[in-house]
Amino acid sequence: MDRPNWKVVLPAAAGAGFLLVGFWGLVLGPIATVAFLSARGGKLDAENGTGDEARRLAAYMAEAANGEIARADPREAAAPGVAATAAAPAPAVVAGRKPTFDEISQRVAQLDAKRAFEALAAARLALLDNGRDAHAATEAALLTKRLATAKAQAAVRLRAAANAIGASLAGGQAPLACDVFSDFIAERTALPLAPPQWEALGRALLGQGDLMEAAWAMHAGALISGDRAAAQKRLIEVAGKAADGGQSAVALKLYGTLLAKYPDSQYADFVRANVKAEQKKLGKA
Repeated sequence: MDRPNWKVVLPAAAGAGFLLVGFWGLVLGPIATVAFLSARGGKLDAENGTGDEARRLAAYMAEAANGEIARADPREAAAPGVAATAAAPAPAVVAGRKPTFDEISQRVAQLDAKRAFEALAAARLALLDNGRDAHAATEAALLTKRLATAKAQAAVRLRAAANAIGASLAGGQAPLACDVFSDFIAERTALPLAPPQWEALGRALLGQGDLMEAAWAMHAGALISGDRAAAQKRLIEVAGKAADGGQSAVALKLYGTLLAKYPDSQYADFVRANVKAEQKKLGKA
């Protein structure tokens, strides 16, 4: 069985479902279609690997159906003050360039519920073709955050955010990764990132001058990998950057964090000496 063209099949299924049963059909139509095609081509899929793709897509659509996305009334779920109409193409798309994070965020906010779900499906399909598409992953993360707002759906939101951060870092789009992290910062402690991703994200944040966020990310990555010494070194490194940049208050906060978390640290004497130096700088200022 040839691989289905999901970009054609799913929108058609969503449209047919909408005509038959209304808003629920936007979810149920694609789910039924994926299930049917997966069952029909099950044997050949097992041989060529396309079954995994269909199962992933079916699982994603099922997640959406079980959450608030399927239960939402499109008139109520539209962003405040925004009419339930199709959004105009993003300026970045019209100009033939990749959109910025702010442009993606603005577009997501302007979509009504129906269009937001369609955009989410399109973004997920783009990721099936290219898992490193940082912009598609970012749009999927922001749309998921908007549509899957329930506490029970936190794992869905956080996986989407982690995927966007990972795709952005892998694709050389470090600023995009930083923006996604900042947008999900309230849930940062639960982001399912691997230690190397935390380290890379921290380096990107450090390059932007976001020192506290950089220290948090790099420290988290080292702790997840079980290296307490490296975690302390990351705090000292960023504190030193802050001190060199004339940000004594930030440096003192990071040094204080280290002493509070690791009172018996092997670096304690070094850190206390630096604390005195930074306090002296502040006194002179």
